[in-house]
Amino acid sequence: MKAAARRFALTDLPLVILAAGAASTCTLDLQGTGGRSREGGTRSDGDGDGGSGGDGGVDGLPNGMLTRWAAGAPAQPGIYELPRWLTLESPTPEKTVQIGESAIVSGIPADVPRARRTGEDRPWGLSLEGARENRIPLSTPGQRPWRVIYDASLAEARGPDGEMSAGRVSDEDTEQASAAYVPVDRSDGSTSTISGWVGDIDGEKGDFAWIRAFAFDDAAQADARTKVLAPARAWRRIDFTGVETDRAGQIWLYPAAGEAPRLSAASFAFLNLESARYPSSAIPTTGNARRREADVLYANNAEWLIWKGWFKALIELAPNYASGEQLADHDLLYIDPGNRVFLRASDGALVMTATGARGAATLATEGLSWEREQAFLVELSSSPAGLSLQVTLDGEQEISVDAPAAVGAISVPESGRIHILGDPGGSQECADLRRVEFYEVH
Repeated sequence: MKAAARRFALTDLPLVILAAGAASTCTLDLQGTGGRSREGGTRSDGDGDGGSGGDGGVDGLPNGMLTRWAAGAPAQPGIYELPRWLTLESPTPEKTVQIGESAIVSGIPADVPRARRTGEDRPWGLSLEGARENRIPLSTPGQRPWRVIYDASLAEARGPDGEMSAGRVSDEDTEQASAAYVPVDRSDGSTSTISGWVGDIDGEKGDFAWIRAFAFDDAAQADARTKVLAPARAWRRIDFTGVETDRAGQIWLYPAAGEAPRLSAASFAFLNLESARYPSSAIPTTGNARRREADVLYANNAEWLIWKGWFKALIELAPNYASGEQLADHDLLYIDPGNRVFLRASDGALVMTATGARGAATLATEGLSWEREQAFLVELSSSPAGLSLQVTLDGEQEISVDAPAAVGAISVPESGRIHILGDPGGSQECADLRRVEFYEVH
């Protein structure tokens, strides 16, 4: 079976996954991912702490390491099982996750950990996203409120998840460029991002399929990222960002744009319009705007990980955003308001605050610069020797800051939780967790 596109069926178990372009099907069993613990979220049924598709645990750990989890290829497409010491709360059903350059998994139930990668040669990670709303009322072009102009036609088509989740727009007018379009609510002055999947593009060299946001500023509408050159069979996700103006709130899909009108067709699926500077995962809509709530991930054994009042951890992540694109401070590790490590939105600096029995202190790097999906390796500690914070970008640029004065032992939070890539309210931004480790401190 091809590793292409997949969708979960929500009505029955076992779940069926379809492979786009393949006649065969395979069956998924979600046992071990759907059961909620008393803290909420999902659990691996076994005693090991690695989880399905991840790696970790207590047995065989290096000296001084308390526990760890590392992302790997998932045992089930787009799905992880987490170890018992990690809890995920992800309340929104019908989620999606990208699993390759041209494929996604859709229909993922609530509280199921999502395994994400953006290409076959890219690393896997646990997708943790902030709250987002898709303002497009029907994310696949089809029935109303979608409309057509000139001699365009709409038909169902197979999408990047292997289901009939796409709309095929055909241009049958040799005189004018035909299109499908949908009205959307504007957010005047807002910086917003449109994303969508485009594939199976007919046409000749020089033609292109085009997603046009009529309300966006002119520079955004002319952006090369709005277009996919023909001919192209494989699915591809595109995104572009612009400032919304007072023009009509409409999104247009042209299957055969070019220097002159031509007959052609292209398929479009999972269109998002988000008030943000970068895209998140596709949020399917079926008639109205829809909100996906933030993911909440935490270690549920803080009393063990805060070793005698001291703390040492390593976290590897890949932000889905570039420097300058985040709108909020993004917590990487959060114990309580006085003990946290976060990427500061105002300047891209990595900041550590620590509050203990003898006082409080803050460490901060210079402002950092990075691209979307670039890997961060962050190491931090609060020990009798003081505070330490170190970040390595893509295994090359290394920055470290230290404070010799110790703040004293920190308290274990009453909740017993250490939040990862977010705070108790959930992830503030979108990123993939690739590894997390906790250590003893002497």
